[in-house]
Amino acid sequence: MACKRLLLVIGVVAAASAVASGALPLQPARIQADVVVTGFVPCNNGTSMRTGSAPGFPGALVELQCTGAGSAGALAANATTDGKGWFRMAVNTTVAPSSVASSCGLVVGTPLAACNAALPATGALHSGLRLLVSMVFFPRGFSYLVSG
Repeated sequence: MACKRLLLVIGVVAAASAVASGALPLQPARIQADVVVTGFVPCNNGTSMRTGSAPGFPGALVELQCTGAGSAGALAANATTDGKGWFRMAVNTTVAPSSVASSCGLVVGTPLAACNAALPATGALHSGLRLLVSMVFFPRGFSYLVSG
């Protein structure tokens, strides 16, 4: 019983000293990003594909690539799609959102044959970006481009 009272007194004293010192309780680390790019990669070689028109492309490497004045090398990231074809990448940058939308795009270089052997083993899927809300971007629609 005395042990419980001692623990209670220690807890009250610790809480009172934290409040009196103005110290905030420790918070878990948060992942912060200036730009988030999220979306769906279809397993299809059509043009301007929509989310529901094809199955997802699992395990595809999605690269965010930027070109143009002030953006080249300033923003680049990649992510791998999950088992259903969805990806999400968070990027810290000093580039303005309008710059991201106009000078960045997504490239999936993983061969389409990786998700369906009947599809081409060369070429890549490409998409521009559109701003959804605040700093969240989504693909405009992936199109298949033949390499060569």
